[in-house]
Order: sequence, then structure tokens, then C-alpha cells
Amino acid sequence: MDLKNRVVMVTGASSGIGEATARAMAARGARVVVVSEREADLNAVAVSINEAGGCAVPIVADFARAGGVDNLIERTEATVGPVEVLVNNAGVGMHALVGERPMEDTRFLFEVNFFALASLCSQVLTGMYHRRAGCIINVSSAAGQFGCAGMSAYSASKGAVHAFTQALRVEARMHDVFVSEIVPISVRTAFFNNVRGKAYKPLGVVITPEKVANCIVHTASAKRPLPEVWPYKPIRLAFLANVLAPGILMKINAHTFERSQRMHGETK
Repeated sequence: MDLKNRVVMVTGASSGIGEATARAMAARGARVVVVSEREADLNAVAVSINEAGGCAVPIVADFARAGGVDNLIERTEATVGPVEVLVNNAGVGMHALVGERPMEDTRFLFEVNFFALASLCSQVLTGMYHRRAGCIINVSSAAGQFGCAGMSAYSASKGAVHAFTQALRVEARMHDVFVSEIVPISVRTAFFNNVRGKAYKPLGVVITPEKVANCIVHTASAKRPLPEVWPYKPIRLAFLANVLAPGILMKINAHTFERSQRMHGETK
């Protein structure tokens, strides 16, 4: 699909994967609606894209507040036009052991990572179903397919995104709407410094936001988008291997968790 002049909404666009995706979409000629709760950073991204010859429209929304994205699609389409591609990227993390943080933090995590995403999917589908065209891209995480120790709530919220996307994909395909899931591993952004709980450094392979953004753009422009896209393909082999030999990922997870605990202990 040619992205030129198509309306693409990218959430969590004030930094990281969202910002990189917005820039890449604009470079392909899309009219990009960038959404975030961080108004100053969001406006700076929009100005930068517009000054570079692209088209970006900033919209501020509070993903952490219940109902914070209500009517967001309707308001957007009233001023910009029908949203043809929705990239649900907004997300927050939490690095803490079970019981270390109050339940309010877990609810906050699900509000941003899952409920806001589910609401936007529901809102945008009305128009997409009517037009019998559209593409929804949900950014989840490898942690959502196998829970990471020390990040149980985050893993659970992304697991909810994974299951929701799988079900929605089948429903939407009946109306010629494609739904894809991007499954990144750790990405080199400020995400790990902004988590609730302890800030931490990811162990193992870390990829760039531009690598994930390229996967998102490729998915949005594909004639038949893939159901799941893994920006770092070797990790998918580990998941497949775990199906054949259950316990492989648990051992890797345990080893990584122990290393992380030792590092945290040394830096106290």
C-alpha cells in the first residue's frame, strides 16, 4: 500500500519507537497524527517532521486515565480525515518483583498498555469496517509471550495485547481489515529509565527504535501484512525451540534474572 497522503495515527510518538515510526511514515508521504501525553516533547517532534517537509499533526491524550482516549478517533477524523493506519505503540514498563509495588501501579500499567489500545482499536474499526479497508498495528513485546521474572505486570499487560490482537485479527479480516502485531525485544530508548519501580539496564541484545520503526512501516505498506513481525528474528527461534523442548526459555529467563539481581545488588 502506498502510504502517500494516507492518514496514519501513531501513539506514544513523543520519543523512542513512536517517534522513529512517525518520522519514517512522514518520509513515505503519510499524514501522521502523533499522539502522546507529553505535550512539549510531542510538539517538538511534530515541528521537526513538518520542518523536514513531512506532515505531522500533534494530539495530546492521557493514556493513563480511564477514558483518556475516549472519542480520540472521532476527534481526529473530524479534522484530519479517516484514520487508515493505526499504530498502537504507547506503553510504559514496571521493573519490580511481585508484591514490591502497590496494585495501583499494575492498574496504571494495564490502563496505558492495554485498555487504551483496546479502546482505540474499537473506535477505529467502525470507519475501517465501513470502508472495508484499514490496518491496525499493535506493538507488544517478546515479554508478552513468555513472562519475564522481575517484570511480571509488564509481561502480563503485553500478554493481554498479544491475545487481544490474535482474536481481533480474525474478526477484522472478515471486513478486509488487517491486524498485525510487532514483537520487539529490548529497544535502545529511555523506556528503561522511565519504568515504575527500579530503573535498569536490559541484558542481552538491544535493538534500535529505527529497526522496529522500519518493520512497522513495512507492515503498514504491505499488500497482505504479516500477522506477527519479529524485528529480531533469532528470539523467535528460541520460542519455537521452547515448544519442542519446554523449559528452555525458563532456564534462560532464570539465568538473566539472577544476573540482573546481582547487578542491582552491586549498584545499591
